[in-house]
Amino acid sequence: MARALADKGWQVDVCDQATSPAAGASGVPIGVLSCHVSVDDNPLSQLTRAGMDRVRAFAQAHLVKGQDWLDCGVLERRLDGHTKKKKWQPVESDSVWHGWVQTPTRLQLAQAGLSEHSADEQLWQAHGAWVKPLALIEAQLNHACIHVQRGQALKATEIQALGYPAVVLALGAHTSDFLAELSDAPTLPLLPVAGQISWGLHDAEQAKLFPPFAVNGFGGFVSHVPTPQGLAWYSGATFHRGQAQAEVTVQDHAENFLKLQQLLPQAAQALQTQWRTPNQLQGWSGVRCTSVNRMPVARALDTFKLPDWYVLTALGSRGLTLAMECAQRLALVIDQRLMD
Repeated sequence: MARALADKGWQVDVCDQATSPAAGASGVPIGVLSCHVSVDDNPLSQLTRAGMDRVRAFAQAHLVKGQDWLDCGVLERRLDGHTKKKKWQPVESDSVWHGWVQTPTRLQLAQAGLSEHSADEQLWQAHGAWVKPLALIEAQLNHACIHVQRGQALKATEIQALGYPAVVLALGAHTSDFLAELSDAPTLPLLPVAGQISWGLHDAEQAKLFPPFAVNGFGGFVSHVPTPQGLAWYSGATFHRGQAQAEVTVQDHAENFLKLQQLLPQAAQALQTQWRTPNQLQGWSGVRCTSVNRMPVARALDTFKLPDWYVLTALGSRGLTLAMECAQRLALVIDQRLMD
């Protein structure tokens, strides 16, 4: 949000209660960039395609390919019993999905340890990628018009006293708590969702058993990711709707492994021993924010009672794909109002 406004020439103060960037749910060590595929091309599908284009363009210009991100593609597995999506049909050249979604090749399925004769629907998203959110966030904040103030847990009354022409709340799962203290603020239908990913390091031999691209559909899996400790794999995540506390637990590790066994049996088998060795298995947990209809919230809080206040939240598990596009659209609204 700050970058979208700064690119339009506005001076932006980022007031962050944390002492370092990406201290909340954005601190997840890896994220998958993929679009929401739907037969009817619903609004979320349209938004995620636009979001992918925007993030990819920014990554190509500001991030280090192969280190901070990689446009490796994403294999989506629509496992029976875990999705309620209509059967996908191969797209024609005049379809909006042309070039975005294809049937995976035999080679791609083989690289994932899967059979082309699987009863489950499998899609290939050629524009998919993995991205390290921290690197993306640090690059976005690197702008002469953005001034970051850390350790700033400001209350609504304090912000109002500062007299900003526009205030954007980008507080994730803390949005509802803040709104409860803001006079005349509406109640938003938001829900916290805690989740955990499991991760570890892998060697060259193990790497041969892992796909060179990201996989999602029932949890997700990304490997061959460079870290200071070596190449890493990431799997997950869990979903605990209504839970606002983030903690790494043995139970969530077990749930992530069960998901991986269904998503990528070959990878799960290769990691079985490591998964059962506590000092070789790492975890990260955070709390996402989602809305009742699972659509992001990017709008003015109340155009009559709070005309200078806006909110960007409820990005759910697609924050990496949605955040920049939603911020750009909201920045257009704010810019137009301030210019008028």
